[in-house]
Amino acid sequence: MKLFDEIKTGIKAKKEIPAKDTRREYYERSCSRLTEQLENIRNNYDMTDDPDTIDALIYEENAVLCRLDSLYRQARSEGITLEPHERRRYY
Repeated sequence: MKLFDEIKTGIKAKKEIPAKDTRREYYERSCSRLTEQLENIRNNYDMTDDPDTIDALIYEENAVLCRLDSLYRQARSEGITLEPHERRRYY
């Protein structure tokens, strides 16, 4: 409803800046989700021998790694420190 009101009136509502702990939780949840995706991608390497599928998995893995790196940089810029993920590549 809020988005509809913004579109209808043309006035954007101010976003509240969440507390640092809430931001930390956001970054931790996002990091956990991306790390889980990375784990799933890496587990799929063992389930295929098709070269095209392996190429696709490599691209997906690199995309998730880039999103994780971006997330860490963003958190660090806000003064939040996160535990690093394991960065290894299969190619």
